[in-house]
Amino acid sequence: MGCGCISMGLHACGNAPITDRRQLKIIPESTLNSKAAQIYEKVKEKEKLSEDKKTLDRIIEIGSKIEYSVSEYFNRNNLDDPTKNFDWEYILIDNKKVINAWCMPGGKIAIYTGILEITKNDNGLAAVMGHEIAHAVAKHSVERASQGALINYGTRIIDITTGGKLSQINQTTGMNAVGLLSQIGIMNPFNRKQESEADYLGLIFASLSGYDIRETVKVWERMKEKKKGKEPPEFMSTHPSSDNRIIKINEWIKKVILDYPPIV
Repeated sequence: MGCGCISMGLHACGNAPITDRRQLKIIPESTLNSKAAQIYEKVKEKEKLSEDKKTLDRIIEIGSKIEYSVSEYFNRNNLDDPTKNFDWEYILIDNKKVINAWCMPGGKIAIYTGILEITKNDNGLAAVMGHEIAHAVAKHSVERASQGALINYGTRIIDITTGGKLSQINQTTGMNAVGLLSQIGIMNPFNRKQESEADYLGLIFASLSGYDIRETVKVWERMKEKKKGKEPPEFMSTHPSSDNRIIKINEWIKKVILDYPPIV
């Protein structure tokens, strides 16, 4: 696809912050931010929000430190602040069965109470929040939406030029063969690349915010123990395996601590 630069123009390409990885961006960020804000409101209506104000205050405090350090890092280095259009917000969802956290485009963050048994402390919580915020800072949702749009467009063109061969395959097999191949061969590896990038950027953001990023390894060790070997094969997953994550994080930690000290 050549990052879409040739067929769609240079304006469709960009670079991920800090890592400088080339990205395809044909979907406007403002569009996703607007949709994310609407979905976030629906989540708040549907889910049971925790009444644990003390824990929510901790989450907001950690998030505020990360907000500041990320923005300050880019400003001090005379770089465009990727969070300048964010409208930050935090909720704590009361669901111990869900071990998850996420950050929507535009800085809309949710933490499920189930993940608190994995994070254990502020350093662990900062590790998870740094990772999720990194997805939004690096515009991974914009990238995935753009990639998906390009694949759908390309699939339709191929189907037309081959006289409907792809449609015939789907009808014969009773499944979306092209969609499955795209997911395994393109989207999943693509998403794993984003996950690794979020791991790396998350370490940086937590370190800039003054948290001990050595706790990140312990978080993933606890996550691995919780899964009890039930992870799917990596090629079938959108996420790197826990073992591979731990290896890479251990490789990055010392350099991140040295290169990205806390911002005062």
